[in-house]
Amino acid sequence: MHFYPPIEVKNDRIKSIRNGHPWIYSRGIKKVPKNITNGAICTVIDEKNQFLAIGLYNEHSSIRIRIISWKDEKINKSFFKQRISQLKTFKEKLLPTNTDSYRVVFGESDLLPGLIVDKYHHVFVMQIHTLGMDQFREGIVEAIKGIFQPSTIYERSDLGIRRKEGLKTQPVGLLFGEDKEEVLIKENNLNFWVNFQKGQKTGFFLDQRENRNLTAQFCQNKKVLNCFSYSGGFSIYALHGGAKSVTSVDISKPALEYAKRNFEANRMNVKKNQFLAEDVFDILKNLKKGDYDLIILDPPSFAKKREQVKNAIKAYTTINSKALEKLPLGGLLISSSCTTHIDELTFIKILHQSSVNARCFIRLVANTSQPFDHAYNLSFPEGRYLKFFILEKFYEL
Repeated sequence: MHFYPPIEVKNDRIKSIRNGHPWIYSRGIKKVPKNITNGAICTVIDEKNQFLAIGLYNEHSSIRIRIISWKDEKINKSFFKQRISQLKTFKEKLLPTNTDSYRVVFGESDLLPGLIVDKYHHVFVMQIHTLGMDQFREGIVEAIKGIFQPSTIYERSDLGIRRKEGLKTQPVGLLFGEDKEEVLIKENNLNFWVNFQKGQKTGFFLDQRENRNLTAQFCQNKKVLNCFSYSGGFSIYALHGGAKSVTSVDISKPALEYAKRNFEANRMNVKKNQFLAEDVFDILKNLKKGDYDLIILDPPSFAKKREQVKNAIKAYTTINSKALEKLPLGGLLISSSCTTHIDELTFIKILHQSSVNARCFIRLVANTSQPFDHAYNLSFPEGRYLKFFILEKFYEL
């Protein structure tokens, strides 16, 4: 006797499920109960009625079932409290000293499909991507309250993907505690203001924490150009690492105002550095060779959908080609991509083509991915999205 309505999957799907992949597509399903509703918890069984997993069902999505447990257990408030508590223990053991912010829940990779929870000091911001997870909002909030004693829990489920799940709303607002817009966080002993109500994603790019720290090691006495700078994360680290000067470029004026505030929060001189509210493509085009010793490219995702990949490759190639063209011999390019639909090998090919376009050779100085609090489960390679390269322009043709 199972806790939830059984959904039978085809025999050729069993291996994938047992090996830990959390998605079951419509083509993998053999039999569905007539009375099951979208968003319902279901028991995944094989053709011999043997238990395989517990999942969340939704016929609106091509991913019909998202697995939430490989044990035959009840999915309730206690389940969420236990799962999130385990994540806290694991991630806080690895968190750098003088750092109070990290990703608590990273969706499927943390076995909570469709859920993102970010901790910004004592403020928690959550996003719910899927219909199945949407029904557990109250239990998730209670779990966060019980485990962390937060001052604020805020929802930022302003996500277009919810429409594909059959969800008609995109909830944004206070779920618990003090109603405020921003919070000052500490990351590797540096300070950052985070606007979690209006900022990009949940307010800050926590996934670049270790890459920002790595970048600082290469900035001594360098003139640095930080493109797509947002609120100045890489800019702050560059100056912390001894850069001569930093120019921060972002199309958003409000983002640059936060960058200036972050300079001030770290007692860095705003007047000795530049903040340009301009298009990065135009900036790179109009640079003179040698204006900067180190250029950082950390753009937003250029492809939200697979059909946008071709244009994304073109955009990545354009900005990297221009950056390499304008760097002096011995200059450094730091290039990153968060586009899930472009894998690491494709991005390496983009970087190589960019060097061909710029008539130069580049060599790898460092190559990393996302940090432990965004770690991807090896059973779910789709969770790997961040590519980060530090490259030297060492030869010109």
